[in-house]
Amino acid sequence: MKKWLLLGILFLIFIFGGFEVFSQVYYLNELETCSFIESEIFENVSESTLDEMCSLQISIKVPSEPTQENIPNQHNEYVNINSFGFRGAEISKEKPENVYRIIMLGGSTLFGYGATSDETTIPGFLQKKFETTDSDFKVEVINAGSSGAYSKTETLYVKHKLLDFDPDLIIVYDGWNDSRIPYTSHIGERGLAGQLYDTVNYLQSIFPYYKTPIVIREIGRDLISPEEDTIATRINADLDQKVILWKERWNETCLLVQKNDIKTLITIQPMLGTGDRIITESEKSTSGLSQNDLKRLPLYQLQKFVDALPELTNCTNTADLTHIFDGHNEPIFLDLGHIGTQGSMLISEKMYELVLPMINRQ
Repeated sequence: MKKWLLLGILFLIFIFGGFEVFSQVYYLNELETCSFIESEIFENVSESTLDEMCSLQISIKVPSEPTQENIPNQHNEYVNINSFGFRGAEISKEKPENVYRIIMLGGSTLFGYGATSDETTIPGFLQKKFETTDSDFKVEVINAGSSGAYSKTETLYVKHKLLDFDPDLIIVYDGWNDSRIPYTSHIGERGLAGQLYDTVNYLQSIFPYYKTPIVIREIGRDLISPEEDTIATRINADLDQKVILWKERWNETCLLVQKNDIKTLITIQPMLGTGDRIITESEKSTSGLSQNDLKRLPLYQLQKFVDALPELTNCTNTADLTHIFDGHNEPIFLDLGHIGTQGSMLISEKMYELVLPMINRQ
């Protein structure tokens, strides 16, 4: 009996071990990839450096909902997550005297996917801009962005954690994730795909180097949602409902923070195709969309959020950034929504223009 039990255990170890070997190979060849590797923005960067950047970016751990905040104390050559889960250097929870504190919220586009350092993100460039401004007080910019964040997770993040940091201004840089995340996730019905994602995230937190759950998730996601990702599958009536939820969440949260004497700036981010600039051939190839879809999808996805900006009546200020790159024909986008260093710098300069009058009035 003991012999058969031992053989059974060895057989299971062999099966699971074999699948893990397959998963490690599959992960390296199919899943551990970043859109910026193929971007012409990094054409002068060596392949080995890009592979290292990609591997280290992917290794950053982000828990699933409710707040989608980064797991604290993660550090590598390109990304630093401090003890509070913010990207960048350590800060004090208590706001120092004579400091105007800005907290910036957004998904991976704000966090700085593809950025070569903490300083070359949108918040990083905005911080540099204020450091060169002659003022009687210091401005501190906090990067609270995290991969996959959207209005549902961000408003909870504000209520449950960020208010404790006593910000003077909260800036939101959003739109892409709110438009693309399934409506079922917006309303808390995770479905099979969502439950699978949550389970894999949990297993990853326990076994960070074990790739079998990730491969099962990817294969399972294709089986659960086998539809081709085209204009027909991504534009539907649920977009209107997502805009309503987005508007309700931010109006409620803006009212809450207003009572704490905190100002808000809600912006809609640009995507490839939302402006009038000429799209480069490299940007077209890394967008993941057909030429026909690229002409319509990004603009359609975000325009309804832009149209709803005037209805955010409880928020201090709003801004449509979807055309911010008009006239800039150099490579900007790494994929459909993530941007390179030049794009981040341009966004930060516009943010500076928007924020400076708000600070001066206060």
